[in-house]
Amino acid sequence: MAEKNSASVVPQHMNPALGPELEREVALFMKWGYLLVEEAIDQDQVETLRQALDEVFASKKEQFIHALLEEDERFEFLLDHPPVLQRVKAILGNCIQLHSATARVTEPGTPDQDWHRDGPWPMDPEGTPYGSMPGQINCLYFLDELTMRNGPTAVVPGSQRALFRPPAGHPQFPDEQLIFARPGQAVLIDGWIFHRGLANQSEQRRRGCYMCYQNAWMKSRESFDGPRTRNLQENGTPEQKLLLGGVTSW
Repeated sequence: MAEKNSASVVPQHMNPALGPELEREVALFMKWGYLLVEEAIDQDQVETLRQALDEVFASKKEQFIHALLEEDERFEFLLDHPPVLQRVKAILGNCIQLHSATARVTEPGTPDQDWHRDGPWPMDPEGTPYGSMPGQINCLYFLDELTMRNGPTAVVPGSQRALFRPPAGHPQFPDEQLIFARPGQAVLIDGWIFHRGLANQSEQRRRGCYMCYQNAWMKSRESFDGPRTRNLQENGTPEQKLLLGGVTSW
């Protein structure tokens, strides 16, 4: 078995070199807390994910699916998918790992979500000694086009820097933005931005796969101890090993 804590897993450089376009996207993300990635996955990949998720949902009958990488090998490419991982590294640096891999099938009639953050940490305008804001980025791959009927994703731009918790329920913010993502696009959101999914008032399910990344020295929600992820930890690329917790201590 490969040594999980091998030095070869650790990136040689903390930050990647960025071209002008990536620098622009990083600046937009840091200001507003979200970024829309065009052509993140192609239509064949969209259809592959739809089929895999439909089969998992038919078997489990659960709207929330956790440990997604353990469910089917067809989800595996999302772990280190270049168009997304390139941008996550541009924002968080090279030393990152997966926080969780999940999916959600939102049934017709599902009500509005409440405003929430993905991280419970308090905000500090001075940041931290190592500048770990943002510390977490959630990548949302929607497999159905978002409309007002099936429920877009709402965000409050810039709220990742707010010093207060999101309000209870789902009151309307005057500056909130509705994201009408299409299959093939990906939405990157800061884990601390105020966000929520709107009610599904359509007759169809709303499907999405969510890959959440964070600084490698933060605790992951998943243990990554299932057979599929263990195989990647032992036989995958150095990057895959790093993403699945290959550095066990610092």
